[in-house]
Amino acid sequence: MPKLEMSLVDYLRVIRKRIRIIILAFILVISSTIFYTTRQTPIYSTSCKIKIEQRKSVAEALTELITWSPGDEMASQANFIKSYQIMEKVAVSLGKIKAKEEKPAEEKEEQDDPKRIAIIKGLQAKINTEQVEYTNIIAITSISSDAEEAMILVNTVAEVYRETHYQNKTQESSQLKEFVKKQLDSYLGELQRSENALQKFRKENPLIVERDITSASPIQADPRITSLQQEIVRTELQLITLKSKYTDEHPEVIATKRKLDQFKQDLDDAIIQLAEQHKDLSTKEIKLVQLKRNVKIAEELYMMFRTKYEEARILEAEKARDVEIIEPALLPTRPIKPNVNFNIIIGIISGLLMGLILAFVTESFDTSIGRIDDIEEMIKVPVLGIIPNTTLEMIGKRYFERFRKKPKVREGGLSQERLVVLFEPSSIAAEAYKTLRTNLDLTGLKKFGNCIVITSSAPQEGKTQTLCNLAIAFAQSGQKTLIVGSDFRKPTIYKLFGLQRSPGLSDVLIGNTPWKDAINTTTDMLLGKLEYDKIIKTKGIENLHIMTCGEHTPTPSELLSFPEMSTLIQELKQNYDLVLLDSAPILPVTDSAILGAKADGAIIVYQAGKTSRNALIRSKIQLDNVNVRIVGIVINNLKARFIEDVTPAQRYRYYRYYGEKRDKK
Repeated sequence: MPKLEMSLVDYLRVIRKRIRIIILAFILVISSTIFYTTRQTPIYSTSCKIKIEQRKSVAEALTELITWSPGDEMASQANFIKSYQIMEKVAVSLGKIKAKEEKPAEEKEEQDDPKRIAIIKGLQAKINTEQVEYTNIIAITSISSDAEEAMILVNTVAEVYRETHYQNKTQESSQLKEFVKKQLDSYLGELQRSENALQKFRKENPLIVERDITSASPIQADPRITSLQQEIVRTELQLITLKSKYTDEHPEVIATKRKLDQFKQDLDDAIIQLAEQHKDLSTKEIKLVQLKRNVKIAEELYMMFRTKYEEARILEAEKARDVEIIEPALLPTRPIKPNVNFNIIIGIISGLLMGLILAFVTESFDTSIGRIDDIEEMIKVPVLGIIPNTTLEMIGKRYFERFRKKPKVREGGLSQERLVVLFEPSSIAAEAYKTLRTNLDLTGLKKFGNCIVITSSAPQEGKTQTLCNLAIAFAQSGQKTLIVGSDFRKPTIYKLFGLQRSPGLSDVLIGNTPWKDAINTTTDMLLGKLEYDKIIKTKGIENLHIMTCGEHTPTPSELLSFPEMSTLIQELKQNYDLVLLDSAPILPVTDSAILGAKADGAIIVYQAGKTSRNALIRSKIQLDNVNVRIVGIVINNLKARFIEDVTPAQRYRYYRYYGEKRDKK
């Protein structure tokens, strides 16, 4: 069996052999890529950049020590830009939808109809936002099939976001100012009530007031009392902040109230304990201390909210914008899709890969034998000769003949194309037949004998053409050669040489004609349809004799099985140096097996790249079964791609060098 491993030379041979498939696949893929690329809608992209300043509002100042945000502020703003709220305002600004109007609850469903939502969602799909590394800058990108639409959309989104952000900040400042104003009025009333209570107590107890100046000072100066007072103020501030965000039922608000009540209770207990330590202070003096403490707390809270109220007024009057457009979007000049260069590169790579894959898949399904060493190793017989493919040479000749003013009309056109040794003696094919003659003359005939059957596995592999050219080559070398047209199935020898079909072999076998009377010589060929000049000028053509097939017979194999056929072969061998028997293909009929058993040996003509390896093996087995000695294999019509040891350039130079140059007329 042939070797299964493939070397680099084998891969190159497959590529050369299947180059048409590779080129076709490459052209189809690259054409499809170009067609797909040109049919795609261009997609444009442009972007603008906005800068967000982190300004602290009054609310943030109040809560920075007691609250925190778990999210990233810049990431939150980037997502807010793409939100439904912003995109709805953008759609209204671009005139794609109408602005919402305040309507009763039963009419709200009409405003959120699917068409309106689809428009807004479509705008969201065209917008992408991303924070620029670790800065406070956000890039807004728009994608659209219209370059101008992409620019307008991204600039509109940036402008709408800036205005919305400013409106939200302004509204927040106004709401905060109102909240601080309410708290300020509330604590102003509390301060007034505390001062009135203190003033009323002093009027009712003037002596206690005088003594309290000295006696109450130790209690007020106590560190524990001072600390508790500070905690009460801080807790009051925290409770106010929480109320600005949550309701009174919120767990944090309830917990803070309990904490404040506990601090007040601890303060009262501390004052009572200090009062017990100072036995000289009366109950009224303790009451005076409590009233003065209430006035102090109320005064501190009032002054704090007074300060915050003034800050809120300043912030509201400042009208500062936190969002700034630092780089507006420009009109894009080139689309981002399709990427023509990238698609072409991918098409080229895909085309080559597809072509190579198809080439090797086709090669794997090809059951024919393409390599000479595979043929020899598989059927264990030598390759006697290689007849190259001459299609390119014949096409070139026919092409140039079109430009001749008076083309010569020849009767034996088929003969001139197939009998290359006679009509084109300096051609590559003629030299190949002469090489085959030399190989047979030096090896095969001495070992086997001078009567050889030339056959093939299947029809139209070139066995008759090989036989005729080989016979002419032997005749030119001075050997007396006889061609026997023993292929009764499809006889063509008499047509090639322009002879009459009968009398021939069939007439000799049935006894109607002596074999010597059925022989055609040079005289018969001169009287036939071949060119007179060629026959006269061909050296050694007088050594070539031909016995045609004769009249048609309905039973070819039975006729060849006659004893007269064996007797005839023996007589022909004695009278000729070489006898070549034409025969029908091996596999369809048994003619070749019958003739091969009577002759000295058989030569199998194999057309490379056409007949399967199984057919060739089966042909050899059939001949071996009847003890036919196989002289060798002749590979016919071998194309350049099957020869891996010679490059195309070398073959071209060979043809040019050994081809005979025509004389200019």
